[in-house]
Amino acid sequence: MLEGLTPPVKIGPCRIRTILESLEAKDQEMLKTALANPDWYHSALARELTKRGLTVSDQALRIHRIGRCTCARKS
Repeated sequence: MLEGLTPPVKIGPCRIRTILESLEAKDQEMLKTALANPDWYHSALARELTKRGLTVSDQALRIHRIGRCTCARKS
């Protein structure tokens, strides 16, 4: 009767997606460009974004960049 009973998969918000959605289109494009640029180390980009009021960790950036965040699992 209870075969296959598993807890639901929780898909929480990705910090980077949350930040992107909060930005104006011009700033979204700039951040997307920075995210795609391998010259931006995770820690340096996190530090610069935080200086500009967008609190984010280098770990959140790394997870997003390698496709291990909820953005990759989002249907």
